[in-house]
Amino acid sequence: MYKRLWLTLAVVLLGGCRIVTQQELADLKNPPNPKMVNIAQTWQQKLVPQIVREAKPLAELMKSLQSAGDFDTACKTYGYRSQVENPCVFSVSVSGTVTAVNTTSRSGKMIVNARSGDSVTIQMGPIIRGTALRDGYKGASYQDFNDQVLFGDYGKAINQQASTLMQQFKPKVGDNVTVAGVFSAWDIPQQPPVITPAQITRQ
Repeated sequence: MYKRLWLTLAVVLLGGCRIVTQQELADLKNPPNPKMVNIAQTWQQKLVPQIVREAKPLAELMKSLQSAGDFDTACKTYGYRSQVENPCVFSVSVSGTVTAVNTTSRSGKMIVNARSGDSVTIQMGPIIRGTALRDGYKGASYQDFNDQVLFGDYGKAINQQASTLMQQFKPKVGDNVTVAGVFSAWDIPQQPPVITPAQITRQ
């Protein structure tokens, strides 16, 4: 009788409880930053339109940078950085023909023979390296997070949008494309840099 009563009581008590993960517990104590919500919407409605609007043809930008007096002036004129400790991020566009596509590497890339004659490398993913997309977005900065790990997660989530873009687009050798994207630099680049894409279209 008593044994059955204790068993019933244990079932009732346990029925109102559940085990939470360490991450859930952390989220309860420190709710995720609002910037982490609806990243796909931020990507589509804010980040990509900003890059497309500010993108300069890569060849034209490279010439402007080469003729700039110093890098800080070039960054203020042609690029963006939220604070001096960061590299400068430039928004660019490239139009040309796809000459190579590497899908065997986790850090896949494609090569575009630009109309300017330059051979330009575009990141494809699924792993997108760097934080140029995050750092070039004017709608968020580290001050909005004050948490290096969360800010890093924010960058990864944005990079995932770029990876999804390229995986769905499935570029092929011979495609004529236009890519709008970004690259970051600490100094004036002497050769075409690797571009992280935000938009790609077939011509």
